[in-house]
Amino acid sequence: MIFSRLRALVLGALLVTALPAEAARAALPPGVQIVESVPVATSYGEPGVPRTQAVWLAMIRGAKRQIDIAAFYISDKPHSELSLVLDALAARARAGVKVQILVDQTFLARNAAAVDRLKKVPGITVRVLPVNKLTGGVLHAKYMIIDDRSVFVGSQNWDWRALDQIHEVGARIDNARFARTFAAVFDFDWHLAAHPDLPRAREVAVKPPTFSPVTMEDPVILGRGSAHPVVAFPAFSPPALVPAWVTPEQTALVRMIHASRHVLRVQVMTLSALRHYGPKGWWAPVDAALRDAAARGVQVRIIVADWALREPMQSYLKSLAVLPGITVKFSHLPPAPQGFIPYARVEHAKYAVADDRLAFIGTGNWEWGYFNTTVDASVFLQGRAPARILTQIFDRDWNGPYVTKLDVCKEVSPPRIR
Repeated sequence: MIFSRLRALVLGALLVTALPAEAARAALPPGVQIVESVPVATSYGEPGVPRTQAVWLAMIRGAKRQIDIAAFYISDKPHSELSLVLDALAARARAGVKVQILVDQTFLARNAAAVDRLKKVPGITVRVLPVNKLTGGVLHAKYMIIDDRSVFVGSQNWDWRALDQIHEVGARIDNARFARTFAAVFDFDWHLAAHPDLPRAREVAVKPPTFSPVTMEDPVILGRGSAHPVVAFPAFSPPALVPAWVTPEQTALVRMIHASRHVLRVQVMTLSALRHYGPKGWWAPVDAALRDAAARGVQVRIIVADWALREPMQSYLKSLAVLPGITVKFSHLPPAPQGFIPYARVEHAKYAVADDRLAFIGTGNWEWGYFNTTVDASVFLQGRAPARILTQIFDRDWNGPYVTKLDVCKEVSPPRIR
């Protein structure tokens, strides 16, 4: 009965009955963690929510057989929080754990030092995926799979800044079928990196899997038997570079937005329906879903980073903010205590919460390229507990000192980034 109701809601049927008041205070069941990176010297950081470095270290140190990592890039500096993570990764490789790391080709030239160090460790293999040559995008995903049983996915790059200088949100899911679905996608890209033949890859992509993958139509129940189980499924982009039997991110995200009834909270670094990369034009699906939600009476609350204020994105955001029912705010973090840090002190999270029951945590910004040419991944969660935690993280920012409501009549200067 629980499974039928929850799965129907995930599929957009919206057959939800009222839950008892204590459900609103439900704790996450075993197998689910919401994870946050907190910039130092800020008021961020929801109490009780684990931090990224601690979760990564626990996952890596607990690996027995294999670690697979998809990373946009790897950038470290001496004595950083990431240094401890990379040391732990090397230690597991030396202990006999097979480590496979997939990185993007475009950014490798700018961030080669850490990758070169890892390549020298016995047991670590690095491959480069030339997404730019295949689709015109990049490998933008940030996820880790441990022993085909546990997955971390979120906005956190493998960058020292992502652990203590940038606000990030991710999720850890402990479920073998969920992890195996991620592993199948990783394996597809891993082999594509060695043999970048897109026509051949598309032939392979349509072959049926040898197991039952987790999809929007066939999700997993996490914490089955607990008081407050959570329904989950992964989704991936772009369609050309993932197996045909996984759930496309754009489809699932649009469906979740359409399922909202009261309040939709969105926090993402950038958001635009204008195509800034690839063919010029208008990206309608997510834009139309947001506007439709507001027209239905949903309160749509959007936080973007101040990095999103460059034109024409600022004008696009104003086209949303002018509508009744949609409020757009932009965040501006204070400088680090030691002074300006390039590519840091920013809201980089990519998540959304629909009412008090549906949640999305992803690796891509909300623009056309991230769903259609770029390699990204996400997790969709249905349950009061993950929605409550993400709502608390969002509301801390929404009502905090770092956000400003976007004034449609005022031009706002974008910040220095580098």
